[in-house]
Amino acid sequence: MEILLLITIIIIAVAFINFKDYLSNPHKRPQIQDSNHNFKEEFQNYEDPYKALSKEEKIKKSEYGIMVSLMSKLAQSDGKICELEEELMESTIEDIAQAILLQSAMNQKQEILEILHTIFRNTTEDVETLSLAYAELTRGQYKTRLKLVEYLLSLAYADRVLGEKEREVILDVAAYLEIQNDDFNALYDSFVEFYSREMVYQDYKEACATLGVSEDSDMETIKRAYKDLVRQYHPDILHHKGLEESIIKTYTEKLQKINAAYEVVKNHKREQDGE
Repeated sequence: MEILLLITIIIIAVAFINFKDYLSNPHKRPQIQDSNHNFKEEFQNYEDPYKALSKEEKIKKSEYGIMVSLMSKLAQSDGKICELEEELMESTIEDIAQAILLQSAMNQKQEILEILHTIFRNTTEDVETLSLAYAELTRGQYKTRLKLVEYLLSLAYADRVLGEKEREVILDVAAYLEIQNDDFNALYDSFVEFYSREMVYQDYKEACATLGVSEDSDMETIKRAYKDLVRQYHPDILHHKGLEESIIKTYTEKLQKINAAYEVVKNHKREQDGE
């Protein structure tokens, strides 16, 4: 009995010594043999699946890229983009480019802008695919999802009319992002209520004052002032500080006044030119 116990102790001791040697000397560990009987180190051929992605593919698959794609789907839905909608989207793309510049290794903003515009022009994925991808990237960020839906409503209403196809796109996005009915209805009703109001008329002098231009300014100066104002007052959906703010209260009323003034000035200039 004592001999068996001694043998057991010796076996355990030898095994322990061998195990310590195994841990201390990785080069002594057995190698993995592939189907061609070629020996390779463990994980030698492992490659990061995202390493080969181009800059455009990386941006396209990101939260920012999907936002641009969803903007594109909304714009494509009715085939019409008014000037205010175009300026709002352009300002948001500028914001996105700046965010990517600050958060990535890319250091050329113009290159990022070109990629974002390419994504916008060439989006082919359907709304479901894009929305589910965005949902995956924003898990636990319900307010961020809700703000995106609100932003899409503000884009669709830029011309003061929500088209049926635009409405369908927004409803689909809200459904795939699992926006609660009460929250969506509150947003939707706020836009319907705001755009049911009659626009306050501005005469030419007042319109020029709204745009911050003189009455004898040329159209190039007026258009530049209009773009600058839209850029200044467009909804900022990239920063969490704005998640609690209502787009209607914070941006929309001001933007509609700016847009109405711009239309008054444009029409006045056309009449002067006899167009």
